[in-house]
Amino acid sequence: TSFFPSYFQVSTGAYKRQVHEVPLGKQITDPALIEKITWATWTSILGDEVIGIWPRNADKADVNCACVTHAGLNIVTGDDFGLVKLFDFPCTEKFVSGYFILI
Repeated sequence: TSFFPSYFQVSTGAYKRQVHEVPLGKQITDPALIEKITWATWTSILGDEVIGIWPRNADKADVNCACVTHAGLNIVTGDDFGLVKLFDFPCTEKFVSGYFILI
């Protein structure tokens, strides 16, 4: 959800990021408008803000979940290899090496 409760984003099963307007559900497709939205939370594995969480040669299904910290400074991901990784947020540089978290 965004800080202005007018938008929400979803990741589709086809690995597409969609942004919608509340309450009508109208899809927003203007990249300039989407770029201006300040998100209150982030749990998407898709978007320019998280391009760096994807390892080199990753399959689309390799990264399963993501969540930005309350401070908005880090993002944690979980993947198919059983790893939990910590990255700076936003993570806009491709193929960033995250920090592994042992559980």
